[in-house]
Formats: sequence, structure tokens, C-alpha cells
Amino acid sequence: MLYKCVKCGGEAAVRIDYATVRFCKECFKEFFERKVRSTVLKYAMIKPNDRVLVAVSGGKDSSSLLFALRKVFPDLKIEAFHINLGIKGYSKESEHKVSELAEYAKTNLTIFDLEKELGISIEDFKNTVYRRKICAPCGVVKRYLINKVAYEKGFTKVATAHTLDDTVALLFNGYLHGDVNGIVRLKPVLPSTHTKLVAKIKPLWEVTDKECLFYALFCDLPYITEPCPLGGETTKMRERKELISELSTKIRGFKHIFLKSHTKRMLPLLETSVNMLPLIECELCGMPSSERICAFCKRMRLLK
Repeated sequence: MLYKCVKCGGEAAVRIDYATVRFCKECFKEFFERKVRSTVLKYAMIKPNDRVLVAVSGGKDSSSLLFALRKVFPDLKIEAFHINLGIKGYSKESEHKVSELAEYAKTNLTIFDLEKELGISIEDFKNTVYRRKICAPCGVVKRYLINKVAYEKGFTKVATAHTLDDTVALLFNGYLHGDVNGIVRLKPVLPSTHTKLVAKIKPLWEVTDKECLFYALFCDLPYITEPCPLGGETTKMRERKELISELSTKIRGFKHIFLKSHTKRMLPLLETSVNMLPLIECELCGMPSSERICAFCKRMRLLK
């Protein structure tokens, strides 16, 4: 059976389940870009004079984010930032895809190579207490470097490619374990709370993984398809997403309903009951930290 695009009447290429509509390739790209634009405006993520550093990993989500922001906000000062983690084979291919993307999107790109700059590789953490659980120190290293580079280069915002699926899975896990401190940090905009901490924005806050995939495909964006050999998305995260996707087949729009309930109702209440520790400067590197020695420097000590 031939399905038609809800907008132009042409042959449909994708179905948006939660909205029960279908789009052709071109109309879907417009739909995706409108969604990114409306999310940015809805949560006042970007101001006219902002300089935005977009964190790109080489995957479909960050590739879609960079390209869509460039299309939707052509006058915005945007640059891309990538960290080469030193993972044999994988990091080289990721860097290649990111370089292709930056050229395709006509965007300046900064690459931070861990081995060249710090003399380490993320794989080095295999020989520490983390052993096979590399995702934890990897996350710490990436968050630290993204903020540090953004601060040193004078960017006012950091944009990350956290999707609706990512956020709902994290929220689900947070509510399951009662992690209130973690839950209150899950918001579309994380304002700066220290002069050396750059504000974070999530323009894909209401965009699904599936929508990012189709946008990347329809726009012919370069991105790496292989998962990270050191773990990538953890097994628990994948299981959470699968469970949530199953719920979404029973309750139409479940992900959007859950996120809206969190953002509009639960988050304002939880924020009043949580006292976040004030940030000080790390005694070793001078970057923001809630403790004397920041998480990044603690991880680096393990490799010495």
C-alpha cells in the first residue's frame, strides 16, 4: 500500500508513530528543522550574541544536531568540537566522519586528541579500578574537556546531542533509584553557576533517536554506524530504552508525556527540595568543582 505525505501528498518515506503522520523525505527534513528551531525558542536556549560550541562524536545524533543548527540559524556563531579518545580504529574513523561533517556543514572544527594533548587514551582506564566499565571515566573526561575548551575559547553555550530517548531513559532510571540530584540536572538548559562553567543546551530535547536517524540519512550526513567497542551505550541504558519503546507501543506519545510531566510538574517541585553544593575551583587545575580535587583530576591520577 502506498502511503502519502501528510504535507505535500507525495510518497511517504517515514512515519512518526506518536503523531500518526507520514512525511516524504523533504517534508520530514523541514519537520525536523522546525522541531529543533521551536525547541531552541521554547526554552530560550540561544541569544543573538551567543557563540555556540557543538560537541560532535561522529554519531548520527550529534551530526544531525550540528547540521540542523547550521540550517535553522545560519547567522549564529557555531563551531564544532570533537575529542579523539584514542580508541584503536574507532576513534580514527569517528574523527574522519566528523571532519567530513564539518566540511559538509561549512563549520569550523576543533579536534582535541587525548594522546597528543595529554599522553593518554581512554583505553588506559582498563588498567584501573574501572577495568571494563570505561563509560564512567570517559564521561567525566569528555564533560571536563568540552567545558574547558568552550571556556578558554570564549564560547557562551555548549550544545550537546542528548535526545528525547536519552533523557527519558535517564529520568526513568533516576526515578527508579530515587536519584533526586541527578534528576534535577536533567533539563533543556543548564545555566552557568560559575564563571568558568559554560551554560549547556540540548536542542534535541524533544527529538527522538529515530528522527535523528532519518534526518541524517535523508540529508546524506556522514556519521559512524558502528557502536563504541568499549561499550558505547551501556547494556542497562539499552534495556531501559527498549522497555520505554515497548511502553510507547501501548501508550501513544509516552516519551513526550513523561518528559513533559517531568519538565512542567516534577522538576519545579524537586528543585526546591535540593540544595546543590556550591562550586569552587579545583586545587590542581583551577576548573569548577564541588570538591577540592575535581572528578577529572582524580581520574587522571589513576593513570599516573
